[in-house]
Formats: sequence, C-alpha cells, structure tokens
Amino acid sequence: MQVKYKEDLDYFILKTLKEKNDYVSGEELAHILSLSRQALFKRINKLAEKGYQIIGVPHLGYRLLSLPDKLYPQEIKYKLNTKFIARNIYYYPVVSSTQDIAWQLGLKQEKEGALIVSERQSKGRGRLKRKWISPIGGIYFSLLLRPQFLLPTEIPQITLLSGLACVYGIRKSTSLECLLKWPNDILIEEKKVGGILCEVSCEQDKINFVIVGVGINVNSRDLPPQATSLFLYARKKFLRVEILKNILEEMERLYEKAKRGGFKKILKEWESFCSLWGKRAKVKFLDKEIEGQAQGIDERGYLILRKDNGLLEKVCAGDVIKVNVN
Repeated sequence: MQVKYKEDLDYFILKTLKEKNDYVSGEELAHILSLSRQALFKRINKLAEKGYQIIGVPHLGYRLLSLPDKLYPQEIKYKLNTKFIARNIYYYPVVSSTQDIAWQLGLKQEKEGALIVSERQSKGRGRLKRKWISPIGGIYFSLLLRPQFLLPTEIPQITLLSGLACVYGIRKSTSLECLLKWPNDILIEEKKVGGILCEVSCEQDKINFVIVGVGINVNSRDLPPQATSLFLYARKKFLRVEILKNILEEMERLYEKAKRGGFKKILKEWESFCSLWGKRAKVKFLDKEIEGQAQGIDERGYLILRKDNGLLEKVCAGDVIKVNVN
C-alpha cells in the first residue's frame, strides 16, 4: 500500500534503511514513499552529498553503511522520545548565534519546543554578553519555551533544570560524571565543559517566552585553558547526536516535572551535583561583589550566601568564584 508522507522524505528514507539494516529494493522504497525511481535516486545522491554512505547494487537495492557526524534534523528526530521538544527543528551548518534565530521565532509565535541547532557559531555568546567559543565538534542549540506556569522572577528555575538535564544527558550517553556550578556552568574537574544562557521576553507579571541556549564541548579540541571537552577529558570521540537527544529528553522530563509543581525535587537533584556547598565563594556583579559561605539555593533557584556578619543574602545572578581558604 502506498503511503504519502507529509514529513521530511529524507527522514523516512533513512529510517527505512536503518531499520532494515540490509538492502532495500529501490522499487519498493520508491513505491512506499510515492516517488518515482528517478526522484528517489536524486534523493539518495543528495544524502550522499551530506555525508551518508549509501551504496546501490543492481537487483539488490540500497543499503546504508555509515552516518555523518552531523546534527541533522533527521538524525535528531530518529527515535527521539519527546512529545513537544524538537518537533520543529531548524538546522544551520554555521550561524552567528542560535539565540538570535530562536528569539525571532519566539516573536513570530513559533510553537513551544522549537529547536535551533548549528554545527558552529561565529558569534556565540554567554552570560553578560561574553563571547562563547564555538568550534567544530561541539553541540550548540537554542530551545524555545513558553513557561506560563512561572513568574518572571522564577526564570532561574529554567536555567537550573536545563543544566541538570545536560548533566543527566551527558552521563547517560558517555558515563562521564559532570558537576554543576551555580548558576549556569557544567564542569569536569573544575574546567568548563558547557554552559546555559537563558534569555526571556516578559511583561511585568507574565512570561512571553524563554530562549534556552546550550553549548557543550563534545569533540572540540582548540579551547581556552579554563575550558575542556568530553574528548579532551576522556581521550575518545563521542556521538554528538546521541548526547543531544538524551539532553532533549531530559529537558522535557524535568520541564514537565516543574510544570506539575515538582521544582523542589529538581532543586534537590541539582544541589547533589554542586560541589560549592559549605565552601567560601565570591559573587561578582557589575558594580560590586559579595563574599561568604555558600549554603544552597532557595525555592526559586537563588544562591544563598552566609556573609561574615552571619546574615544570609540571596543572589539571583552573578559570577561565582571559589575562594581558597588557607
């Protein structure tokens, strides 16, 4: 029976080849996809140009031999276990910043869960408009969320659950143990391996949308001395698509958990991955700095510092530096 797919034909060609794991008759494949043999041949050639190794043998058909190391939408969608995240994917080989594209999509009323992903960013940025180095080999994406169950003052919750999702996704894919540094850093042995940037469009008491930007150094090599990658730490390459898919699945799980009122449990999980508690820390702002002992985070995700005078101070944002006590 012929089936006319409304979604991306490349996805279904690759899905058929992957699940068959053997030769698939060109005639059969063309019939299933409602394509002519010539149109199918052109599609196969286009996939080959994208890095897929597909061989065609007369009387046997086509067989998929290997996949490219690319964050293609058809690879992200394959067996992705999410309900709304990454249903719409916007892919770019190179882009100035995935955040900028996601912001424009947010203004155009794009559905929640839209994913913007790129192999490299020429003008990637972190918090406080700092430059985020985005070489080939990393994972760079922005996710559009519309958390209308939160107030604008509760946006730090999104940053924290996103960092936790990255730690879980990395661990599930690689078995590597990462730690979290408040508010948005992902660390391996005190070196930065990833970061989160949340940008929000809101009114006084209403969130229009949040853009969650994530950068993970996976197979990256040329990095600043204060940074590292999964490859540099483990001395082996990892499958970026697998890591990304696991992160997206964890993002949706934690997001839905927060929506149901379970953010307190998420906070407990986040705190278990932070090594700062009980240590002396300095929080730097644009015009001042505060120093004290890190006590934990409150129900909104704000950092709690006990200052030398014994008073507790809650901080919603800032740069945290551990202070070595002799």
